[in-house]
Amino acid sequence: MNTLPPTLLPADDADRLRALGRYQLLDARREAILDEVVAATAKLFRVRNAMLSIVEGTTVLLKAPYNLPPDFERLPRQQSMCSATIMQNDTAVFEDLLQNSAPGVDISVVLQMGLHFYAGHNLRTADGHNIGTLCLFDGPPRQFPSAERHLLGQLAGLTMRLLELRRTLGPHSGLTALLWETIYRGMGEQLARLAALTERAGAASGCLSPAVAEEAGSLVASLDQLVTATLRRK
Repeated sequence: MNTLPPTLLPADDADRLRALGRYQLLDARREAILDEVVAATAKLFRVRNAMLSIVEGTTVLLKAPYNLPPDFERLPRQQSMCSATIMQNDTAVFEDLLQNSAPGVDISVVLQMGLHFYAGHNLRTADGHNIGTLCLFDGPPRQFPSAERHLLGQLAGLTMRLLELRRTLGPHSGLTALLWETIYRGMGEQLARLAALTERAGAASGCLSPAVAEEAGSLVASLDQLVTATLRRK
């Protein structure tokens, strides 16, 4: 029997979990390209932690974690902010979790880690199922204006297309390993440029300047085009 509160249980959860199964993500094995995208995202937004949260039936897998302990792999679904994020399609932002958090989520573990800021955007499949999120955590409360929300959404879209390509190509072994290596090389330079933009972010609040946000968006769009073009050739 599912004991999740209604605020954390999508009406389509059974279909959503079947969709998730197609991507074969339910292990904590590290994958270089996902790690690099998440690390670049964390550095760009200057947050302490970032990850892909894959929302399973009763737990949430923390895949491609940035700056988290190596044995910190899963949380009960009720203790993950991302369980609430998959209930909506917009970027979810809680600038100060002590002042406001998602109904039904036990944030005690997050607060014990000294984290008070959360932002997450869904990993949404082509057939409309939210299987997880690309999410950010930071220590102090902070603002997260509309330009940053849009940029996080772009990065989540790029991540989802990488997951789609991963599903299409299969494991990083055999003949597909050569193609993955080509993809890594094609993305590597632009991911490095994306991460380096943090040096120009400037403001003490951590918010990106409009110029940096625009440049970052252009880089993400270029990366997205590369992955999309590869998918179309499959």
